[in-house]
Amino acid sequence: MEDKNKELVNYFFQIMGDERFLTVLEKYANREGYGIEHVWCVFADDYEEWEEDYFGDEGIAFYFDYPAVEEDEEVVLDYETLYIYLREIADSYLVKHPENELEIGDFMKKIKERYKIEQ
Repeated sequence: MEDKNKELVNYFFQIMGDERFLTVLEKYANREGYGIEHVWCVFADDYEEWEEDYFGDEGIAFYFDYPAVEEDEEVVLDYETLYIYLREIADSYLVKHPENELEIGDFMKKIKERYKIEQ
């Protein structure tokens, strides 16, 4: 399951593309979701307990709707797992865009602090 979740989160960032990567990180640092067309994500506090899509008090949910995927998918991650995945994705991004290292570092630090990531 973890491999599929990681694969789908990587797919989310592939769809967002390099041109939106910094925007997505900035949104995450501000506890805001982001998405386009059939692929998006939201934080737990975007939903009230009574709402159908409520998935708990903490975490982030990624949604993938057809035609982005063959069958609708949803991935819910805790903040630590999100941070682990983001670190790997950011490292790959920096290979192609080393000029954004400071900005990426700032966003990752904010994300780590906001979600109380221990590692």
